[in-house]
Amino acid sequence: MKRYACYMLIMAVAAVAACQKQPAVEEPTAQELEIQEPATPKTYTYTVGASIEDAEVKSNYDDDGKFSWSAGDAISVLFHNGDVNKFFTLTTTASGTASASFSGEIETGYVIGASDQTGEDKKIWALFPASTSHTYAAGELPKFFVQPEVDFSSTHFSANVPMYALNVAEGTLSFTNIAATYKFIVTGIKDGVNKVRFSVYNQTNFGLSGLWDIHNDSGTILLNYSYATPGSANSTLSYVSDVVSNQAVFYVSCHGTWGTFQPVVTVTNYSNGIPIKTFTASKSIKLDSMTSIKPITLNVSEANGGVYFTPLISIGGDFDDWDPSKNTSLSVGSNYKSVTGGGTYWKEFKVAYDERYIYFYVKRNYNAELWDGGYFWFKFDMDGNGTYDDKKFYIQPFKTVSETKTILSSVDAKDKTGTASASFSLSTYGVFDATDVIIEVMASREDIGLSKDATVGVQSTANKSAGDITITGLTFNN
Repeated sequence: MKRYACYMLIMAVAAVAACQKQPAVEEPTAQELEIQEPATPKTYTYTVGASIEDAEVKSNYDDDGKFSWSAGDAISVLFHNGDVNKFFTLTTTASGTASASFSGEIETGYVIGASDQTGEDKKIWALFPASTSHTYAAGELPKFFVQPEVDFSSTHFSANVPMYALNVAEGTLSFTNIAATYKFIVTGIKDGVNKVRFSVYNQTNFGLSGLWDIHNDSGTILLNYSYATPGSANSTLSYVSDVVSNQAVFYVSCHGTWGTFQPVVTVTNYSNGIPIKTFTASKSIKLDSMTSIKPITLNVSEANGGVYFTPLISIGGDFDDWDPSKNTSLSVGSNYKSVTGGGTYWKEFKVAYDERYIYFYVKRNYNAELWDGGYFWFKFDMDGNGTYDDKKFYIQPFKTVSETKTILSSVDAKDKTGTASASFSLSTYGVFDATDVIIEVMASREDIGLSKDATVGVQSTANKSAGDITITGLTFNN
């Protein structure tokens, strides 16, 4: 028993000694547990010149129509690494010049141009303004991202006018506009308001922001604005800008020639969020060119006006907008009245109005006398006594009957004494065809004195033998 007990004791001691000789397992240090970030890719600096040659297509322009870059303007230039395509951002420090140098850091391994367009087929795409959301897929044109919300108070106020450059070799990038653009000039902003928010949404089903295709239309590169549900994120824009000399400037691009832009614009005091004024387009507006820039002035201080910053009637021969079935903003018996006949030569007389203007349409027989330049009088019975002599003016849109019946390039409005009057602001249009003479006139309601709730009669005469044609009971409800 003693020998057995002694043996067991020896074995236990040996076991303990063996355990003590095992190396200790060390706990990992905090540094060893730290997650290591991947190394920042190595880069190289790439510099390229950028300019715009055609003065008629420009991002920013002053009174003399000169384009200029501003310090901080950035462009996206396409590079590739193997089959991977990526836009990199290049910026400029130049200001007040149509040509500028742009520089940026490019990841090592990337070379300029698209992966599928190299060698003799090399294509170098550049887009303005820059965005990390521009994309390119081999075999396709780039996709252009229009930023839905931007603060321009510390940057170039026109830095959202879309442009592109497409080069076949390295060298200066020549930019041109890629979309129709409206230049909104917001005036009448009160002293003390130093910054405003400009919010716009499109009432039609075409978008204003988001990622859009670029389309090649028979050699013309265009931004292909697509469908968007009215009120959705892609149908809206929101910009912020400093107020300078009581005005702010904003640029909104759209699909220009399809008549798909019918905006509602709200101008808000940025500091307190209080809306200053909302402007609602009465109908869709369009441009003649897909790459042109058109200015629109919105005066937030006007007491009468602002809802129809787009005229209700387009003066320029688009006579369809006098048809209530085609121009749904016309309301028969409300803001629109018409009569037919009324004299030997008269065929039609139409009058319409919106918050700012009154519009006249007259059609008469081609054979009606046009002596002395073809006088067309527009007269008003302001007090309801049946006489049309309270306010009146006339135009002479045609040359004398002995000459070719063409439209004069400029028309003077005359008051009732027959002298040229600067008190009437007019836009006029006249046309002959095989059977008719048609005249359109747009006049300022303020000039004539046509205030809200006024009820007037309107009469037009055109040379003695043409007689008179009259519309009565025209009431201005706004």
